[in-house]
Amino acid sequence: MYLANWERNLARSEELYDYYGRLSAEELTQRHSPENRARQQKLLRALAGYTRGRRLLDVGCGDGQLLQTAKDEGWDAVGIDLSGTAILLCHRRGLAASKTDFFDVSLDGRRFDVIVMSELIEHVPSPQRFLKRAEELLDSNGILYLTTPNFGSLARRALGESWSVIHPEHIGYFERSTLRKMASAETRLREIKIEANNIAPSTFVAWMRRRGTRRAGAVAELHRETRRGLDQRLRRAVHRSQALEASKQLLNHAVSRAGLGDTLVAWLQKPSV
Repeated sequence: MYLANWERNLARSEELYDYYGRLSAEELTQRHSPENRARQQKLLRALAGYTRGRRLLDVGCGDGQLLQTAKDEGWDAVGIDLSGTAILLCHRRGLAASKTDFFDVSLDGRRFDVIVMSELIEHVPSPQRFLKRAEELLDSNGILYLTTPNFGSLARRALGESWSVIHPEHIGYFERSTLRKMASAETRLREIKIEANNIAPSTFVAWMRRRGTRRAGAVAELHRETRRGLDQRLRRAVHRSQALEASKQLLNHAVSRAGLGDTLVAWLQKPSV
């Protein structure tokens, strides 16, 4: 794990929690796109293959993308988030969500078959505590599904300080090996798999531009803006084409084996005894 200046970053927590208040109506709609929904349906069906029940807790549920899909798929899904705006958006959709800290005593007596932490642990100064808390709240054979940016990714290696994932609110960064060591050292959670998936086309655009400029900040902003356009268009195209979807799966398999994908995806299971 690689730590940034977490004390300075924690001072920005209120700004971070109001992220959803800064999104436009169009951006909120894009977050609930058919492509995202299809990916979530595929994930939920895969998770259901490991558990007997369908009790799901989404930690950092945001505006309820996953909660909505899970509800529609028949899960007993609840979410927690520290953003009041995000919780309000969930309530408008009739979703079960509350402005609750993950360590709040109100959760102590509950058990879940699946706990989801998407792009969360990079924001907290003590990710080990979050893994331990997840272990406490999981039922036997329950699954912790966790994603976080991959510090060992091809994008980070190519772009260096211009890597778009470097944000003031990100406190820690992980490679597959450090995430694996943290989980095994701090919990009894058993690794099912830790993948390093996806390479965004915008990475190569930003890398080519970076070779012609020393303005790292400008390259990072270009990377972010390009991701919003090029990467979204590609995701829509893949969603509509079986051939492109098959090609994507082959690419994901290759980059994951090499540990070079943009996103670490961990499936960790609580033992039955």
